[in-house]
Amino acid sequence: MSTEATALRIVEAALGLDDPAARAALIDAECGGDTALRARVAALLAHENTMYRLLPTESFIRPLGIVENIPERIGPYKVISEIARGGMGAVVKAERDDGVFAQTVAIKLIRADLASPRAKARFADERRILARLSHPGIVRILDGGEQDDRAWLAMDFVDGAPVTEALRRMNAGLAQRLDAFEAVCEAVAFAHRALVIHADIKPSNVLMTDDGRVHLLDFGIARLMVGLDSDECGDPYPLTKGYAAPERGAGIAPTIASDVFSLGALLLGMLGKATPGDDSVFVAGTRLPVGQLDGDLAAITGKALADRPEDRYADVTELLADLRRHRTFEPVRAREPAGWRYHAERFVLRHRRGLVLTSLAALALSATAVISTVSYIRAETAREEADARFADARGAARYLLFDVMPKLENTPRSFALRAEMAAVGQRYLDRLASARQATDAVRLEAASGLWQLAQHQARAGGPNLNQPDRADANLRKAEAIATTLGGDQAKLLLARIRVDRVWLAIAMQADVAGAAKLESAMRESVAAAKHLDPSIDLDAQFVLADLNGWRGRFADEYAIADTALARLGAGDTADLTLARARLIGSKAEALYFQGRVEAALPLYREGLAMAEQAYDRQPGNNYLLLRRGVWRWQVGSTLLELNRLREALAMLDAGLIDVERGLRFDPADAEARRNVRVVATSKAQTLALLGRTGEAMSVLQRVLRDDEAALARDPLNPRLNRDVAYDIATIGETLDAAGRTSEACVQDQLALARYADLQRRGILTTLDVTGNRKKVELRIGRNCRR
Repeated sequence: MSTEATALRIVEAALGLDDPAARAALIDAECGGDTALRARVAALLAHENTMYRLLPTESFIRPLGIVENIPERIGPYKVISEIARGGMGAVVKAERDDGVFAQTVAIKLIRADLASPRAKARFADERRILARLSHPGIVRILDGGEQDDRAWLAMDFVDGAPVTEALRRMNAGLAQRLDAFEAVCEAVAFAHRALVIHADIKPSNVLMTDDGRVHLLDFGIARLMVGLDSDECGDPYPLTKGYAAPERGAGIAPTIASDVFSLGALLLGMLGKATPGDDSVFVAGTRLPVGQLDGDLAAITGKALADRPEDRYADVTELLADLRRHRTFEPVRAREPAGWRYHAERFVLRHRRGLVLTSLAALALSATAVISTVSYIRAETAREEADARFADARGAARYLLFDVMPKLENTPRSFALRAEMAAVGQRYLDRLASARQATDAVRLEAASGLWQLAQHQARAGGPNLNQPDRADANLRKAEAIATTLGGDQAKLLLARIRVDRVWLAIAMQADVAGAAKLESAMRESVAAAKHLDPSIDLDAQFVLADLNGWRGRFADEYAIADTALARLGAGDTADLTLARARLIGSKAEALYFQGRVEAALPLYREGLAMAEQAYDRQPGNNYLLLRRGVWRWQVGSTLLELNRLREALAMLDAGLIDVERGLRFDPADAEARRNVRVVATSKAQTLALLGRTGEAMSVLQRVLRDDEAALARDPLNPRLNRDVAYDIATIGETLDAAGRTSEACVQDQLALARYADLQRRGILTTLDVTGNRKKVELRIGRNCRR
């Protein structure tokens, strides 16, 4: 090949690169030590920004960039300087000086040799197109017309650099580069929705300003999609090598698919990678140069750069969505069908913040769980593979519920992750429980897993997801399986399930009548299993004490708790400390609700001391922090009842600090939110009795707003219904204490209506009837007389 031909080939390739560093590297590689060749290349490139401007597809024989005699004025604008020349003509910087208003613009002036009727018609199309594209990322059209038989177009002046050059100058990181590319995609997608194709997307048509914003310009070869001429082959405008889709070189009119291809090439350039060139080795079926990218970005870019238009993304929105999936660690569509390892990696990355705070072992196990999930869901019909995946599912269910979930329970902001893992575990267990090939051992395992999952969803005396209805459904499923199985393990599991069903009914669902119906079956199962594990009998005593308290049988509650406390035995472990505190709390509440408030106070203080001891041993344990806050509330509210108001306020302030810290640990934790409202309500009552009614009402109104918002999200939740009724009653009580009896009457009547509704729905408890509602009725009788 002659020196001239070689130089022309190198120049053409160099003109396809906007990045100066990439262009210099290309010239160095091509010219090597041939000084004559290098000099000829330099001489040709020197014409790039002159009247003999060259484009990759332009001839080197005649100066297609000529626009003779650029006028000093164009319409109402005074020309300041020339910005650039291109295939369509020249672009100049100008200022409006007709006295209407000051404005700096960029004006595109069609070149003389293209001023044919067809060229002018195209230019008029561009003017109409841009006029309807109002988007922050698209340069705005301002004015247009003809001068000396040449069409011109005025648009916003953008003081920026080609996006690849701007990113290089700022030494942008990957996140900045992808942010900028997303902004370009959003602008192109907007144009497509307006039925406009750009058809010449490249770095020089995407300017980035100093503030990091991108601006898409030059719709000079855009065409309205609804007006494409299917008979037209070829295009009168230059194509940019490396950025134009393969079919454009064959004369096919521009389409959405060709813009998608150009965006794929632009992504390479914006990431600082080499764009498709004549000498590139491509990934099969694409114009993605080998070795430029890997992983998700390689898959996304390769799909955009597919040789065949039908293999690319259907539109820019799909491309943008896949890129955002990559950035949020979701599996990208461009890699489907992907193997289980890829899905596992995505899962771990997606939840890395929660998982990294557990342990390295938890991370490894989490990957194993997801691998098993994908393997099980995608199990093939072959028996041997189905068996293998069935075994994987069993292992994954055990791992999720018995290993990972406990580790996450004291991880900040892990509530959503725990809920997701619970949902994954639910799918496993449902499959295991219904599998035809399941043996009795597997069914026992499934029942045990369902019971454990219910513990995580609504556990007695421990952190949980506050999902009582889901827990109840799983306990019922587990009970149905366990009752059909023989052996000691099934017998013990059945007793545990029935104990938890009674506790769940009274403590989480406020269904005292339902709990009473379950009591006999619980006693029977516990009696049959307590020789296998004496702790099950103690758990039953906890529940029976609570059940009698909710029934209003406070003497029985005290006696059961006192007997269980004596049987608890010695020991100083965290579990024993919490168990003692729980039983002491039952005794204290039994005294409190019998009106023996003074006798209850020392027991509450004893329980608080145990809670403080437990937290001091594990100062990072959020559950123990919340329990300490609740115990401080119990002491504070008892002091309030005894009218020791300043002591009560100090204790409640301390308790509120604890529970608010606990809620900040994980704002999604509904139980923590409820702890905050309970303590805040007691603090408001104390403030009111201290004469600080304004502060009290402010706290109570905030509590009511929060509870009403929660109820709106979960309108059938019995606890939330009862909470809102209690909130309104407390506001009535506070107003009554302040002597604002007419306002108190209104609030109490609202509260009474709420309690009546609770009674109709069967979720009114004995404590509601004898305590809260009774107080409301007494105040109404006193304050609402005509």
